[in-house]
Amino acid sequence: MSAPAGGAMERAAVAVAVCLAFAVAPAQAMDPCESDFGSASEDRLIGRPLAWDLPAVGKWRVSRRAAGGRIREGCGLGVIEAPLGAVRNVVDTAADFDQFMPRVLESDVEPVSPGVYLNRQVLDMPFPVEDRRYTVRVETGAVETGAGIGWQARWTYVEGSGNVRASRGSWTLIPLSPERTIVVYRLLTDPGGRLPAWIVDYIAPRALRRVLAAVRERVLGRK
Repeated sequence: MSAPAGGAMERAAVAVAVCLAFAVAPAQAMDPCESDFGSASEDRLIGRPLAWDLPAVGKWRVSRRAAGGRIREGCGLGVIEAPLGAVRNVVDTAADFDQFMPRVLESDVEPVSPGVYLNRQVLDMPFPVEDRRYTVRVETGAVETGAGIGWQARWTYVEGSGNVRASRGSWTLIPLSPERTIVVYRLLTDPGGRLPAWIVDYIAPRALRRVLAAVRERVLGRK
């Protein structure tokens, strides 16, 4: 003898409710270049399923966005197949930048306090542009990424220290796995002089990729 139709419908409704209760919300794909790590963005990310929108390992994705001045801010994103600590050892050793970073002729470091230092650099610029000299103040430390604790170095231009109009940026390292690290490299540099803004914006993406590639090669070479 079959059960009443009402009973069957009731059991089906209960089954659906149980399934919904245990359902896991789909992960939200996030572009790290769209997140300002270390500020209010962490409140938006914490407690939510999180997945990263990333390029393939060894590839770099570069984007540009308006930053309130004549030069746009660039962001380079990629994954380096090495632990976070190994990547940090490279990008946090600014005194060695003249050994492997593109166009860096000189790079000196003056400690200020734990996690804070001044970095003076001289950049080799193509003729007829004069070489660029400047000092940035770098602050480093742990940062909440929404996917665990990462590490970040932020820098700002020391006014009057050189012949550029502006230089600011950051390295943000996010642990993707014990052997893979997400690298987010932001940079806004206005070299000043007679270089038009459109030329700076045109060459910036290639320059970002060259820096990221140099860091990856340095990290993997040490590994």
